[in-house]
Amino acid sequence: MVKYILYILRWTVLAIPGALFFNQVREILKIENVYLAMIISQALMGAMVYFLDKLIFTSGAVPIPWEIKPRGVCVDCGRVGKCYRMQGEKCCDTDKEGECAFRCEKCAVERLRTSSTH
Repeated sequence: MVKYILYILRWTVLAIPGALFFNQVREILKIENVYLAMIISQALMGAMVYFLDKLIFTSGAVPIPWEIKPRGVCVDCGRVGKCYRMQGEKCCDTDKEGECAFRCEKCAVERLRTSSTH
């Protein structure tokens, strides 16, 4: 939910600069066609905002408490059902096997308890 709110906030915050950028594209490139100017300005804005979106959605800079998989297999006990990936873990971002895996609620809570005591 945090990432979704940041995404919407990003769209809202960039609305005014986006409109200004659109006007600049029309003026600098001398484009009268509003649709063509919109396509060009949106493509250029998208190229710039890509890195902000990457930061929000894939860098791990914005932590999420849990990632939930409605139906998964627990890496620890093999139980099938709702599984969780703990805060700060990103899939395949570690060399330790099982570190970024999904766990059932019982195993996830146990892992959280043991990792916070170390």
